[in-house]
Amino acid sequence: MNTYKWVNAQGETQLVKYHWLPKQGVKSFTAGDGAAIQAGTLGFHTKDLYDAIERGEYPQWDLHVQLMSDDEHPELDFDPLDDTKVWPEEVFPLRKVGTMTLNRMPENFFAENEQIAFGTGVLVDGLDFSDDKMLVGRTFSYSDTQRYRVGPNYLQLPVNQAKNATVYTNQRDGQMAYGVDLAPGQNPHVNYEPSITGGLREATYPTHDEQGPVINARLTRKRIPRTNDYKQAGERYLLSEQWERDDLVANLVGALQQCRREIQERMVWHFFMCEDEWGQRVGDALGISADDVRGLPPLQTQTLTEEEQQRAANLGKNGPRDVTGLTMTHCVPNEHVVVG
Repeated sequence: MNTYKWVNAQGETQLVKYHWLPKQGVKSFTAGDGAAIQAGTLGFHTKDLYDAIERGEYPQWDLHVQLMSDDEHPELDFDPLDDTKVWPEEVFPLRKVGTMTLNRMPENFFAENEQIAFGTGVLVDGLDFSDDKMLVGRTFSYSDTQRYRVGPNYLQLPVNQAKNATVYTNQRDGQMAYGVDLAPGQNPHVNYEPSITGGLREATYPTHDEQGPVINARLTRKRIPRTNDYKQAGERYLLSEQWERDDLVANLVGALQQCRREIQERMVWHFFMCEDEWGQRVGDALGISADDVRGLPPLQTQTLTEEEQQRAANLGKNGPRDVTGLTMTHCVPNEHVVVG
């Protein structure tokens, strides 16, 4: 989802997206299937994972990355740092970098699972933040969330400690302090820098003070200009399995039936903007046609491209999008598991 940067020893940067793809395939329930199986087996997926590992059928996920040069990309019809978009695989192919295997269950579920504290700001050398707006927001909030949820010393817990490095900091005390990470010869009474009485000094880090492209621009607080909100949504709909489309429509109709007419009309307009079939199916179930919503203006915060304006003018008459040869990340064969 978020976009990071890879940085090499020369300070050259590449934008990177990470993807975990399951080697055992994908099987899914509809909402009805999920309710039926949950009625008989509480925590079905957790039990399924435990049982598979106990049988020696260790689940695996391949880690892939997509790389993009760290500069402007006017050739794209979307902003590559927009978290609601995927990078087309025919242009930015997935590259496998490794495999994760779950070969045992936690000995202590709370200590090894419940207290895991993930955060987008916990980075290793060679990995850095991009200008992804959501990533910036998450980086500030996630660590604060873990301090509140687990405790101020959550990084001292074994499950959250650095695995291949020894960490020395000026962090002291606080609720449930697990230990004191003193450096050899450090004065335990000095927890600040600079100091001439045996305090720590920040290590020389292997990254560059200046890295990536040179930018001559203003820093603003504005919406992403190249949103292209509908194209990829329509393509993903067409690349979905037929049962996935059916289930999506059923879920949307079930939710929208509870809404006022103007909300239903606006949502049907959005679906038609994505893909004719999508809007038609939801609209038919709600008693709303393309003619009913074709005259709706864009939302106040929306700026439609020329292509989108044309699509809005021909709402319901645009025909299916061309997805020939298109591969979208995570549009994989998805087997529908029917619960009797």
